[in-house]
Amino acid sequence: MARTLEDLIYERMTAWPELLNKLAKYKGKAAVFYQNAPADTGGWKGAQQYPRIDYAVDMQANPERQTSGKVTINIWSIDSAVMPEEIEPEARKALCGIFMTPEGEPPYCLAWHRTDNFSADNEAERGEQIIGASMQFDVFAFPNQITSDPDPILAMNHFTKEWEPTATVIGHDRLDEYFEPQANEPVFYFRLVSLETSDETNTVAWMNGVIAGHVFAPTAEERLRWIRYLTDTLATRGEVIMLDTSPMRIRRLSADTGLDQLSQGQIRIQMRFGILRRAIISPLMHIGM
Repeated sequence: MARTLEDLIYERMTAWPELLNKLAKYKGKAAVFYQNAPADTGGWKGAQQYPRIDYAVDMQANPERQTSGKVTINIWSIDSAVMPEEIEPEARKALCGIFMTPEGEPPYCLAWHRTDNFSADNEAERGEQIIGASMQFDVFAFPNQITSDPDPILAMNHFTKEWEPTATVIGHDRLDEYFEPQANEPVFYFRLVSLETSDETNTVAWMNGVIAGHVFAPTAEERLRWIRYLTDTLATRGEVIMLDTSPMRIRRLSADTGLDQLSQGQIRIQMRFGILRRAIISPLMHIGM
């Protein structure tokens, strides 16, 4: 059975040691539930029911680099158990900074947005006050953008992989269900921001475009190091050879480490490449002399 993003989130939280130690247990596993927890009489068998977590995933249409969906995680506890404030940081650690790839879908990343505390009007079974925290995460997808040759994204993917074989390039490499960037094994993702016709000759249609580059590493310092390494390489070479052996010229290159690696990408590559036009055959060429 294909594993969904909901499944991967569940397994990630129930396997996270710090959450396992802080949450109640349900049927031998950490008390994490999709959408709703079971009723008080539904399988708890008199065991402690708090703290526990329920979560929901709401996937949406994906306009250009807007969020692909939302994940809501609710932490429920009582005033005599582990406080939600102790559980919330561990849930963030478990779910952020990692790529999750369901079967047949692109990789996804979760980005924490906000946390709101709350208290329930009703009370737990023994009269304790129910308190909690509601966490909101944005979901970002990283779909494969490769189309047909000559393809600037395909060219950047191949260039980056040959330039740094230890790197993982989304769209070139296949990611495991869970994949976390490392200091010496960064993740790169390239996407086409814009593409337009520039000018034409009898043989070539020239295209101008912009590529966004997303660089992932565990810390800001490590991301900066890889951003600088890549941009310096591209600046000195001035071009990337496409799969049809034609050059993709780099006309302008910029990097901003203050931009978000999930939504915007830190690198912008203004490039120009040519598409060979098919020969135009005049009907007169078929008329015998």
